[in-house]
Amino acid sequence: MFSAGCEGLQRWLGTQERKIGRVPGQAAASDSKLRLPQEGDAADWAFRFQPRRRLAMKGGDVGKIWAGLAILLLTLPAWAVEFTGGSFSATVELLPDLELYSAELTLQMSFAGMLEVESESKIYSDGLRYQNFYLDGYIGDWDLWGKIYFHAQEVRYQKLWLNAALDLFGEELTLSFNHWASEDDYTSSDEDRFGPWPCREVISWDQAWRYFGSTISVEGPVKGYYYTGSLKLNIGRDYPDPDRFEIYIPSWAVDDFEAVFGDDFWVDWAASEQVICVTDAIEGYRWTSGGPRNEGYSVAQVYLTDPEDLSLGGCRGTAPTLDCPGQVIRWFEAHLHDGETLWIQGPVASITGPGTYYGYPNTYRVRIGGGSAAENRVEVIMPSHPGWSTEGSSFDQVVCVYGTITMHGDIAVIELPDLLETREGPCCSPAPLPFINFQVELEGNPFTLTLDFGDCCTGFYFRRLLLEVEDLPLCCGVTFDTSLTFTKAQGLTEFAVDIYDVFPICCGISFDINVTFTPESKTLSIYPEWEGITGCFELYGDLSWDPGDFTIGGLEIWGWGITCYLDAITLTMISALNPDEVEDIVDISFYSGEFEYLGLEYLGPGCCGGDVTFTAELWFGEDGVLFGLQRTRFYLGFPLAGNISAFLKMQLDFSDPTPLDWLDIGWDIDF
Repeated sequence: MFSAGCEGLQRWLGTQERKIGRVPGQAAASDSKLRLPQEGDAADWAFRFQPRRRLAMKGGDVGKIWAGLAILLLTLPAWAVEFTGGSFSATVELLPDLELYSAELTLQMSFAGMLEVESESKIYSDGLRYQNFYLDGYIGDWDLWGKIYFHAQEVRYQKLWLNAALDLFGEELTLSFNHWASEDDYTSSDEDRFGPWPCREVISWDQAWRYFGSTISVEGPVKGYYYTGSLKLNIGRDYPDPDRFEIYIPSWAVDDFEAVFGDDFWVDWAASEQVICVTDAIEGYRWTSGGPRNEGYSVAQVYLTDPEDLSLGGCRGTAPTLDCPGQVIRWFEAHLHDGETLWIQGPVASITGPGTYYGYPNTYRVRIGGGSAAENRVEVIMPSHPGWSTEGSSFDQVVCVYGTITMHGDIAVIELPDLLETREGPCCSPAPLPFINFQVELEGNPFTLTLDFGDCCTGFYFRRLLLEVEDLPLCCGVTFDTSLTFTKAQGLTEFAVDIYDVFPICCGISFDINVTFTPESKTLSIYPEWEGITGCFELYGDLSWDPGDFTIGGLEIWGWGITCYLDAITLTMISALNPDEVEDIVDISFYSGEFEYLGLEYLGPGCCGGDVTFTAELWFGEDGVLFGLQRTRFYLGFPLAGNISAFLKMQLDFSDPTPLDWLDIGWDIDF
């Protein structure tokens, strides 16, 4: 029943997309009030240095509301429509190239005082790219707000969300409905709120070759192996069956897999035909012998280096819909289809020409599957060079040709008049898998309970529970907040405690403490407070935890950070022993070789009731110049009038022979 609802929403969205034509949209943050900046955007500076605070983000979607909005728009003449305002902002790159970096136009309208609609158009150097519409209104006692996103250049719908809030017996009940057209439209802010993309695409081992180039989960039994330092696992069928699927683990990574699955794990897996699940990009390997005529073939293969991408048992997920143009065969099967017109997929072995091939002058010969030694190869005669790359034994590119096969001896040939269509890439493409999340939030005092339910077009299921408790007293004026997150897939995924006004020393000095436990990391943060000066110390790392003995084996330190607030000035200092891990926690990027960060922000009054903002960021690293300074970034924003502001920003990378990355100027006008 629920699956049909998901499919119905997909059909409705497809209808709206066709009606809209080139109306665009964007995958953006679920919170209509929060614009997540791109690298170097002005908003990035102000957001980065804000004091630590709780951020409530809201999201949700429902197709019927947007259908209702369409009806409202069609009946505009009967409504009292009022234009209420808008804004226009732009960023222009001055150096190294003079071009428009981005621009945004918003237009706001009110309908009979009940419904507000905002149009948001985002323009880049290549033209209009995203078109979004925001809705805010009420129905009875329910407050409603939502947003829908389109991509103009790709001419497609991306995502939508809708929230509905109601005062229920003195508590606030919020219902949220989110829909994403594909994983590509699921942003980092979505992941922060709803967790990793849950709609896992799963296929059987014998279908892997059809999904060439896709990163997907494949399941099947281990039928055999080949170990010579490196390891090949044969899935579904054993060597030399050409229909098998292969997992290749290089020699330098085998020890990591043995540490997880045991010494010589492949022996027991093959003996018991253990079913396994692997997730990675589907590539290929070409054999010069074996196959239907013992003249060569190719198999689908994954190149695996991370044990986390391999698990025991079948994969949990949904089989994607495969969009194929017609009957598709592999190149080494072409000789079985003399006189038939069909699609052939395989790697390009060579391209020669121009020349005369099979009586066609000034043509090019494309050999698919094998070279001159492979008698079961496919040869395609083309009027011009296709520009395809040639592949070796291991390949990650294939092509697809459509035409009528003519056998010339043992060679399958598509002659020039019989070639109907060619494609670079696989013949089939998996349809994007959509996702719906329905969220119920009940906020009271002191508890807030949030429940998430998901649907990957297979039926709704429970996904996550979040319980938050705030402002609980301990003693002596000390209070604490705590939160617990539980998911169906992983169990307990996060536990956090915030303790306030701890250890009051004297003279107004006290501390706030935050401890956060996740499966990936453990974070301890200390926030000192002293009259007008506040700040924090954060330690980033992970605990070595033995779940069997319930003991802590050690503490892995990734880095630490200090933030101080003094009136209008914020100072941030971060030392990263492991920059990759630290930047995931602090949301500050470290380029290659960088390990120290220093940031300064000033926010003070300007003219016309506006604020002046100045930020300076310094990164220190291995490729730095004076005192190891490797990269700098500056931003200056200031008001020009009551409704006009401007900014100037610049980044210099001293590890580059030409240090200037960009020098931008921009403005924001409200009307």
